[in-house]
Amino acid sequence: MNPLLWTILCMCWIEVTVSSTCGIISHVHTEHGRSIEVTCEDDMKYSINLQDKEEESTLEVTGDKAGENFNLLKIEHHGNDMYITLQGTKFSVKDENSVEETAKLEELLTNPDFSSFSTAVQQVHDKLKLPGWESPSVLFLYRIGMSLHQPLLSLQETVSLQRRSARRNKKIDRSIFDYHGEKAKKECRYNGRKHQDVSRFIERECLGMCGQTCSSCWKWVCGDCCTHLGCWRHDRFCTAKDGSAAYSSRACTTFRGVLWNTVTDTRRDC
Repeated sequence: MNPLLWTILCMCWIEVTVSSTCGIISHVHTEHGRSIEVTCEDDMKYSINLQDKEEESTLEVTGDKAGENFNLLKIEHHGNDMYITLQGTKFSVKDENSVEETAKLEELLTNPDFSSFSTAVQQVHDKLKLPGWESPSVLFLYRIGMSLHQPLLSLQETVSLQRRSARRNKKIDRSIFDYHGEKAKKECRYNGRKHQDVSRFIERECLGMCGQTCSSCWKWVCGDCCTHLGCWRHDRFCTAKDGSAAYSSRACTTFRGVLWNTVTDTRRDC
């Protein structure tokens, strides 16, 4: 295994949602999309630019802290191709992950000035309620935000933490019960699927629901809290053989499994 990739897998990246608070300060519509600015309590301001044209979508994230500017991340989708730009270098999701790409991703994920981005994305989701199923660039943003909420751990640490977590009371998003179980009140949308046995669904960490396991349903990704093929494939793709969400595959650590479906060779959708 590539030593730099192994370094990423062995890092324990602590979630920032507890210690970071973000707020939206600007939301402007542009000719083909929108521009959003979010500030966080770590004095970081994120500028999120989203564009959608026919067969072409772009997500670009820059940052500003104390007057210093950062080019953090850019995702470009053109027809049947997708590119990720990290630290000014563009990589195709169809190419084999390179040592350079792994190193640049490691630098991004360990950059303290990027640590609050997942919280910033959740603010956009919760406050602006932008429908991801109508905009590929918004869906890219949501999928990256959801992915970044998951800590990167070694396989042993992940299994250990999941077993300990199973013995504690889990946080369950109550919206799940609106869509799953025999007493579900709401219908699934956009090819969503409900589960009759809601207890079993929760026991399996809400596999296939768009969000952070069962703790938070991101219903503006695909329109509800049901399971969707795109989210299910991503969850399965990023699951270790023992069932833990180890995020240990090469594609998961480079966002490839998050944004691009390597099975169908298309971008992920609902």
